[in-house]
Amino acid sequence: MKNILLTFVMIFSIFSLPTKAQTENPESFTLAEAQQYALENSYSVKGTDYDLKVAKKRVWETIADGLPQVDFAMDYNNNLDVAVSLLPAEFFGGEPGTYTPIKFGQQYASSASLSVSQKIFDGSYIVGTMAARVFVQLSKDQKEKTEIEIKDVVAQAYYTVLVARDNYKTIKENLAINQKLLTETEAYWENGFREELDVDQIRLNLNASKTQLSDAKRAISTSLTLLKYSMGMDIDENIELSNELKNLVDPIRSATPELRGYDASAHIDYRILETQLKAQDLIIKNEQAQYLPNISAFYRYGKNTSTDFRNVFKSDVPWFKSSVIGLQLNMPIFSAGKRRSKIKQERINYMSIQNDMAMTEQNLKRELSVSFSNLMNAQETYENNLEAVKIAKRIYDRTIIKFNEGISTSTELSENEQQYLTAHSNYINSTLSLLNSKIAFDKALGKL
Repeated sequence: MKNILLTFVMIFSIFSLPTKAQTENPESFTLAEAQQYALENSYSVKGTDYDLKVAKKRVWETIADGLPQVDFAMDYNNNLDVAVSLLPAEFFGGEPGTYTPIKFGQQYASSASLSVSQKIFDGSYIVGTMAARVFVQLSKDQKEKTEIEIKDVVAQAYYTVLVARDNYKTIKENLAINQKLLTETEAYWENGFREELDVDQIRLNLNASKTQLSDAKRAISTSLTLLKYSMGMDIDENIELSNELKNLVDPIRSATPELRGYDASAHIDYRILETQLKAQDLIIKNEQAQYLPNISAFYRYGKNTSTDFRNVFKSDVPWFKSSVIGLQLNMPIFSAGKRRSKIKQERINYMSIQNDMAMTEQNLKRELSVSFSNLMNAQETYENNLEAVKIAKRIYDRTIIKFNEGISTSTELSENEQQYLTAHSNYINSTLSLLNSKIAFDKALGKL
């Protein structure tokens, strides 16, 4: 009875649980939603976000260095062997020329002190607080650049999935055509209206279509994996893509790209260098501040005791206090030209960054010009390939009709099929190229 009951419970549990198909509700993403998801979950973006948080904490670390610093110190010593000093014996009534060993101190000693210090003037501290804020801005710039790169990668992966699915759909349709042709041709051959050569040729086309379909299916799986990885999503998750390929391509086809109003200084790569230039200027100022004096104030209060009692906190053990307050001045006098040499080095680094900015400005203009030309070429190539695939499809469809009517040969059919598949492959490649060219152009404009 126990085993029967256990079996019944297991069967009931299996049938009462929802199936995997019922519990799985794949999340659907448009391109914009996929990019936003990546900005919140991408490993790269999270890394730059951590860097930004560290930079913000470093600002307070720098500021806190100029606020009052309080330290407490305490020690407890057990003098296992008290130090011995030799004094002339004649001090104690002994013979001249001899010495008497005397122990100074007691076995146990302890001290405690509290010290407070405050910077009054430090040129490096002033520059450091400014530099910490510039470092935060640099971290923000790097985070923004990483986000742009992630949006670019996600868009390309998203496009690849859509193109792969479109390619799969076409090959699947062609496979169905070949399957139907093979069935019909075999029937004609069995009744003596076709040659065996025609049957073999169609079967060869069918096998090629099966291989192409398998490759296309794997391409979808691979591109989906890449998309989920770039989004920062678990690879095992199931997702759906909401955008249709046509809805993404048509706006690009109808729009004319423009270069008016472009400002290279607004591009993130240029702004990063501007921030680096500000940081380098502060480095120079910090080196110049090494010529200035440092002034600080301090106060120290302490107590100490020395006794033969192990417990130094007994009420009858005397503690002796001490306190001091003062100012400390450090003035650099002579460094044999070391400080001046460091300032000159940093000024050269400053000019190097200025040179990088000029080069980056020209490089950004070059990239914009190239991406503009690539986009125009991609638009033209897409239109040509779109028309070519339509023509190749019409030729292929007519050849199928002629083949069924016995007017065309299987060889001609195979050639026109290959012509259509080649035209479709060119169309698929040009579609992906058009989408990626638009992304590259927007990125060069600094509008991604």
